[in-house]
Amino acid sequence: MFEHIKPKKFHLDPRTKLLLIVIIATLELMDVNIYFTIAVGLIPFLLFISNRQFLGSIKYLVLFLLAAFIHVHRVEVQLNMVLNMFVVLLGALILKLSPAFACADYIIKSTGVSEMISAFTKMKVGRKFLIPLSVMFRFAPTISQERHAIHDAAAMRGIIITRKKFWENPLQAIEYRLVPLMISIANIGEDLSAAALSRGLDNPVKHTTYTDVRFTRRDYIVAASTVLFLTSVYFVSTGRWI
Repeated sequence: MFEHIKPKKFHLDPRTKLLLIVIIATLELMDVNIYFTIAVGLIPFLLFISNRQFLGSIKYLVLFLLAAFIHVHRVEVQLNMVLNMFVVLLGALILKLSPAFACADYIIKSTGVSEMISAFTKMKVGRKFLIPLSVMFRFAPTISQERHAIHDAAAMRGIIITRKKFWENPLQAIEYRLVPLMISIANIGEDLSAAALSRGLDNPVKHTTYTDVRFTRRDYIVAASTVLFLTSVYFVSTGRWI
């Protein structure tokens, strides 16, 4: 009677995405060599492209390659001692942590709440985890919507706060933009929790879903290609042939 909602364009199962972020976060912390680190860091870039996040992919790639450049030439950096330490440390943090954060951003923007909950349900995750997860996934988009609504409401009253005006009169910006947003945020969590409970997420019975969550040939190809690519780069860059 009811048909499952099939995802459009290039789409991966949420469990495949979680596997990729675990692989990337783990391998980036391994101190192998810069070539292997760059190879691991290219995977989030390809994921961004597959999800048509072109602007995000360019920003991430530029930031990551800049951090890699700083890491390679960290000995040649000739700045003030404190500034030199700050630049090198910041570059190392970006190099090691940005791929995992980029993957998390990709997962949030490419995965619906129903998809993620359905995937965790198939993984036999408990209800005590699903309700906070549902709230977390809806929290950031809701804050963004509230921010735009506050901006529109202020504009209707002739209060337009740009970046220039923010620095000219920060107290007005705090009064008309930040304070209303903080009040909204205080209520968003409770509202989202109530919405999750009203959907029956705390009900112990088995749930049905319109979202078709299952492994496809694409998931196996992506997972196998990622493992094969990283394994090849590891052995080529280290010279440890099997």
